[in-house]
Amino acid sequence: MADHSQMKNEEAKLSSTTNINDRANVRNDQLRKDHSTSSENQRGRLCKPYPFNRYHDTYRYIESSILDTIESGPSNLIEPCHEYKAFINTTDENKMIKFIFEVIRFAAACMNSRTNGTIHFGIGDMPDFTHGQVLGVVVEDKEAYANELKSAIERCFEYKHKDTAQMCIKPPRFVEVLYKDMTSSDKCVIEVDIVPDSTICEENIYHTFNSGKTKAKKKEKQFYVRDGGSSKDLYPDATSGKDVEKNYQKFIDSVAHLSQRRKTEEEKHLSLIKSSTQASYVSHHKLREIITGGTLTLDKSNFERYVIVTNKSHVRQFESLGFLVELNPTAVLDFHPESAKDGLLYHFKQQCTVNVHSPAQYKITEAVEDIANKLKLTRSTSWVLCNSGIEDEAPSDIGQWLMDKGASVQDVISFLCRKDVLPNKRFLVIFLLLSTVSETTDPLLEAFNQFHKELGGTDQILCICDNERCFTSWKDLIEVQYKIDISGRCIYKLSLAAINGTILSLFSKCHRSKRFLPHSVLLKTDFESSLNTLDVLCMNQCEGGNEDKILIEENFYNGGKPSWCNFYCLESREPTTYITRDKLDLIKTIIPDLLCQRKPCVLFNLLHAPGCGGTTLAMHVLWALRDRFRCAVLKDSNADFAEVANQVVQFLMHDQKDQSSWVPILLMIDDFNNMEKVSELQQLIEHKCTENNIKSTQIVLLNCMRAEPFHPSEENRTFLGNDLSYKEQKHLTQIPNCETFYSFMMTKPQLKPEYINSVVHNTLKSFDINQKYSQLLAVLTLVNVYNADFYLPVNLCKTFISLEPKPLCGTDKVEELFGKFSNLINIKDEGEDKAVKMIHPKIAQCCFKDITQKTTKADVTKLLKLAKLKMASFLPPGLQETIKKTPLQPTKPFYSAE
Repeated sequence: MADHSQMKNEEAKLSSTTNINDRANVRNDQLRKDHSTSSENQRGRLCKPYPFNRYHDTYRYIESSILDTIESGPSNLIEPCHEYKAFINTTDENKMIKFIFEVIRFAAACMNSRTNGTIHFGIGDMPDFTHGQVLGVVVEDKEAYANELKSAIERCFEYKHKDTAQMCIKPPRFVEVLYKDMTSSDKCVIEVDIVPDSTICEENIYHTFNSGKTKAKKKEKQFYVRDGGSSKDLYPDATSGKDVEKNYQKFIDSVAHLSQRRKTEEEKHLSLIKSSTQASYVSHHKLREIITGGTLTLDKSNFERYVIVTNKSHVRQFESLGFLVELNPTAVLDFHPESAKDGLLYHFKQQCTVNVHSPAQYKITEAVEDIANKLKLTRSTSWVLCNSGIEDEAPSDIGQWLMDKGASVQDVISFLCRKDVLPNKRFLVIFLLLSTVSETTDPLLEAFNQFHKELGGTDQILCICDNERCFTSWKDLIEVQYKIDISGRCIYKLSLAAINGTILSLFSKCHRSKRFLPHSVLLKTDFESSLNTLDVLCMNQCEGGNEDKILIEENFYNGGKPSWCNFYCLESREPTTYITRDKLDLIKTIIPDLLCQRKPCVLFNLLHAPGCGGTTLAMHVLWALRDRFRCAVLKDSNADFAEVANQVVQFLMHDQKDQSSWVPILLMIDDFNNMEKVSELQQLIEHKCTENNIKSTQIVLLNCMRAEPFHPSEENRTFLGNDLSYKEQKHLTQIPNCETFYSFMMTKPQLKPEYINSVVHNTLKSFDINQKYSQLLAVLTLVNVYNADFYLPVNLCKTFISLEPKPLCGTDKVEELFGKFSNLINIKDEGEDKAVKMIHPKIAQCCFKDITQKTTKADVTKLLKLAKLKMASFLPPGLQETIKKTPLQPTKPFYSAE
């Protein structure tokens, strides 16, 4: 093959007279020549396609490498089929037409065949190239491709299927193509993924018109299916024979079976995804163990020093590499040839001081101590550029590196591993693989081999891989080359963001000053600010805070709103006023089980009586599950639900690799007035999930809503009422006669008036003076306003509301007399002589105020006359006199709750 530097010089000569596309064509002509003359290129360098239906991976193609997947038809419907287009012999004016024509045809074929698929532009095929050879194409306006594809879908599919097609056909992905020496080119491979999800496509069939030929005047109808490695049109026309019509009808008849098969395969795939989530949790603890040498803290790690070995980085990775600054490595061996220009070195230098060195500076030509002093090893990080980057040194191709630069890098490794340089057994070498190692001649493999020999094993080696594909390639190459199983020293199940957060959280100063999500993913301030509809609960919430915990506890004890600090005190065994409710364990068990459902967003309803601790219990559930879910509370129940749905899905996907390791969302919603609004929010979230190809349950809504007492008859809901269980009462042994939550709250001498007002107002929302139990409550309220200690006989209450006779078998409950207001009464049970009163004078006064605001003078007059008629002789004397005068307000001053 022609020398890489010569090819660059040829392109430079052409730059003044040709545009960027002309230069690309020249290079592709050169590739053709190389392909026909070079046996090495004919074999090619095998590589994997870019991960399916992903867009933010740092994976890139290397020019002339060979995709290890052939063009194909449907297999198990989940594994994508592939189609390759060289896309290099198309004129500029026809490129977009060609792109649209091929994508629409391929997409319709995949949708009808119910198979995932990817069409690649910039991948060669026989006879000019090796099948699957990476060529790349120059794209000057990426946005134009995305916009034109979206418009073409509207033109080419039937109106009733346009929305479905837009969801199945994903936006174009532009995968960067690198030269063989890992430097950047101006090319990319354009890829479009097709995902015909069963819940979207159902049993529909998809015809197209013109297949993207935008200039055609007459619409021509097609019906494409995948037939081996190509797309075949089965739609019969006037010239078609009977065989074509027969094949078309046969396929139409098979669609129902295909749809069912697709659904079955999706369920199998989801079960595999769910079974692998535990691996992320294990990897998190494994990383903590290895990087600290077993101490689980980097403040007192068993390793005093760290050495980093890394390769070509991607700009998307930089925000997840903050741990490098905190580790303050002694040396970084960087194999990225453009690191100083736009790579990790450039990024690192923005944050701290480094000394940039060439490998030759480590050669022992004088006393080791003198070399170390010149390198300033003890003062700042020594950044060793191992494949060019200093004084215009040219980078070496992978196959040539060992000959050109291998010996000098061996000198670096030998120097660092000397016992009089770095402390024996007290430093850790971290191989940070920011791009995939796929060649047996890759420089990182040689570096690994040298460190392994110098250190006498892998106990001082940690490998961090950006993804499982990268790990598999690394592990297999090491096993083949050196007969070593490196699996136990590799971290690959965590995203780079989770790795970054895990390491940062091991520094006590970072743990206190930063906020972390499960698996120690760092919650960045700017991202959290963008979630302006959500209040995010972090793993280390309240740790290192300066809150006045005593004041917070006093406020909560006296009826104020709960704070996360209340649960922090409970968990840290500090003195707390909070009583753990029995239903906590029930809900903690149910919510994780909801993740087994198929739809992406599921609902659990925690219904509660007003003021009975429903919100507090819901917050406690979030606190208890914050290590298993990304937890948040919706700030405002009146927020724009479309924006809420968007932010919830952003929160779910933020810094997570893929669905196999996602941490699900637990979102608490409170103060909703009706279930219709809850359902609306759930549907919008599900729609947003569908747009992002999220299928399995990843979002749980914990709906905390006030409701009337009921016995749960539906799944996924429970009710928290006024009654306290025996276990809960045991926590209140110091307070006598506390059988209900309200009676417990009313014992507090400094109870906030806001609490009482809220309980009464929300309980009496449905008060109707024309209903019997509303009238009875009004009378009892009047009685207790004038005499707080007066009990009204239950028999008299029954007479007042004309209750039907007690059943011969069984009993009637006193609470039924007051219906939905029964939480506000206290029952004195002395055998047959049962009597009732309001549970507290403050409750009675607040009820009186609320009732008089809901009724007219005529209603009150009517009520008082009815009371006088049925029970006047039993009422207190002062009240009897008032009833005669039928006043609207009592003569006694209103009882204030100061």
